[in-house]
Amino acid sequence: MTEHLHILVVDDEADVRDVIRLNLQREGYQVTTAASGADALELLRDAEFEAAILDVMMPGMDGLALCREIRQHASLRHLPVLLLTARDSEMDQIIGLEVGADDFISKSASPRLIATRLKTILRRKNRPDDPLTDLVFGSLVINRARREVHSGEQQVPLTTREYGLLVLLAENPDRVYTRADLLHKVWGDDVIVTERTVDVHIKNLRQKICGNGDLIETVRGVGYRVRRN
Repeated sequence: MTEHLHILVVDDEADVRDVIRLNLQREGYQVTTAASGADALELLRDAEFEAAILDVMMPGMDGLALCREIRQHASLRHLPVLLLTARDSEMDQIIGLEVGADDFISKSASPRLIATRLKTILRRKNRPDDPLTDLVFGSLVINRARREVHSGEQQVPLTTREYGLLVLLAENPDRVYTRADLLHKVWGDDVIVTERTVDVHIKNLRQKICGNGDLIETVRGVGYRVRRN
């Protein structure tokens, strides 16, 4: 059911906003639109949203800057973000992931495909966790019930996919996952991304968990694992 899900669509082109809005409304979503990054931030402060779709190429505060701002606010850092990009280069995708986007899609994609990608990140966000105990690795604590990660006394702000990667690896310590395995289990089969995407997320994870960054070990030529204490 999607009728109670509130989505924010941000694009400086009115026709693009309208097409996406109408298509999402047909799917049952409640949709609010904004024409600029600054307007979007005001809306995000005043209302609750389940996800945001941001155009990368906007005057003033572009989608990348807006995504970065979202990740810096405690109340917004877990908001799923889908970036619309007019360019499909790998570097653009990497930059988008580095600022905390959960997914990206070409702006030329059909509204139906954009809606499908949105459903994917929402499904990942709303997937219920098993009522399991915390995962503890030294000073790193993963509270699966609350979907929170702490490194020492500091809460670590993770995107939906960063959290999914960390939990998957931490739940199976010493097991080596190939990049293809991680793409399949964390991104799913309906999302087309390169294995380089995994490397970017692992790099971001290591930076965010600070002194616990060496917890995630690279197995050269194979993939990644979390080492058992």
